[in-house]
Amino acid sequence: MAKKVLLFSLTLIIVLVTAAAAQDQMAVDPLLQQGVKELGLRGDIDLEGTQGDIDVNLTASYGYFYQRDLELGIFGNFSRVQDGDIMNYSVGVFGEYHLFGSSMVGFARTVPYLGADLGLAFLDTDYQNEDDESALIFVPRVGIKWFFRDYVAVDTNVFLALASDDIYINDGDADPYDIGINIGLRVYFQ
Repeated sequence: MAKKVLLFSLTLIIVLVTAAAAQDQMAVDPLLQQGVKELGLRGDIDLEGTQGDIDVNLTASYGYFYQRDLELGIFGNFSRVQDGDIMNYSVGVFGEYHLFGSSMVGFARTVPYLGADLGLAFLDTDYQNEDDESALIFVPRVGIKWFFRDYVAVDTNVFLALASDDIYINDGDADPYDIGINIGLRVYFQ
């Protein structure tokens, strides 16, 4: 856990420095307007894993801005932990409401947002003789998009994942919830 907090802190510092340096180069608004499309990739790759394995948690998304502040889209997620003994897949829809005019003090190129994912998740495991599970998931998120170009942003968010069954692995046990921090990249185009 301490490694993850340190890694997140270092990443956040790098993002803040990059965002601050890039602010002076841009005078236009981010490319967030009705009709714009967004491709996103977020998650983490842990090269040391729980037992020296490579753990992966990646989410890809495609969104469309129906209004300047409202984005709706689809997502797919893939997680692989404990040398492939546990795999989690999910698909669904998401929505994000952007809070324009709420930029953080000193960071004119940030856009806070509230978001949520709704979908189906599947747990495939060969771990501790547990059965494979499927569940309906709801994942509310609060985040910030840090624009370093008007068409590229780094996304950071805090989430609480809730499921209708035990599909999230926490401390070796399957639970119906997960809490965490994501970092990702968003690209915008018309």
